[in-house]
Amino acid sequence: MDEFRNERSGTGSAAQFVRWDGPRLAVRELARRNAVLCGVAALQTALLVAFLAGIALDPRTVGGDPVWLKPATFAGSIALFTATFGWIGYHLPVSERFLRRVSIGIAAAAIIEIVLIGGQAGRGVESHFNDSTLLDQSVYAIMGVTIVVMTALVAWLLVRSWRREFDVAPAFAWGIRAGIALFVVGAFEGGAMVALETAALGSGQTVPVTGWVLSGDFRVAHFAGLHALQALPLVGYLAAVAAERGSLERPVRIVRLVGGVYALVLLALFLHALTPVIW
Repeated sequence: MDEFRNERSGTGSAAQFVRWDGPRLAVRELARRNAVLCGVAALQTALLVAFLAGIALDPRTVGGDPVWLKPATFAGSIALFTATFGWIGYHLPVSERFLRRVSIGIAAAAIIEIVLIGGQAGRGVESHFNDSTLLDQSVYAIMGVTIVVMTALVAWLLVRSWRREFDVAPAFAWGIRAGIALFVVGAFEGGAMVALETAALGSGQTVPVTGWVLSGDFRVAHFAGLHALQALPLVGYLAAVAAERGSLERPVRIVRLVGGVYALVLLALFLHALTPVIW
């Protein structure tokens, strides 16, 4: 049975990323890399299951959607974010003490966020863009602060590690850099929704399930930016592996090209969300 390799052996091999051998070993490895964020990911996963059960058992709706749908969406998103960042953050060339402190800050913000969203769902009211009462205004303000703090901590880690040497292949390292950078951009794009007090400036036809407005919706750009954290490190890893096998030349250039295209798509999606205002 293949075991996970020691990531800090310093060889710079892309193969250091992971040797997949089932979810149990993956969880064990994530806990070894970042116990704090692993714990948060586990908690959010448990909450996701609970919120999904709530959708099935609780007939209440908010804004036409099941009352527990938004908490379930956020729990799943936070679980994926903390698990991914706990995994790739291990490669960032910063001290373990610094990484742990930042991880604790991210964990605290993530827990506060889901508690507030779940609490508002329990009350049967909207958690976002809700200024009906002083309590609702306060909850929304705190949520905004926690997201800004979380994103700033991620950005701080990236800045501290940007010019330092990673312990993995250069292509994979660039995938990690680009993924985190565009995640930060995507997170702050969500600030446009807060500033304009709406998720979409357009109206009309929507995307099934997600409810995204086709004529202009900030949530599309926000979604794309957040998931750069998974997409670009994976591109970097695959490029590095292909280069090691001799099937790809200049893997770093490929990763930078993909990252540049991803950034342009992210910009285009954001401008599309602004279309109703621009035109």
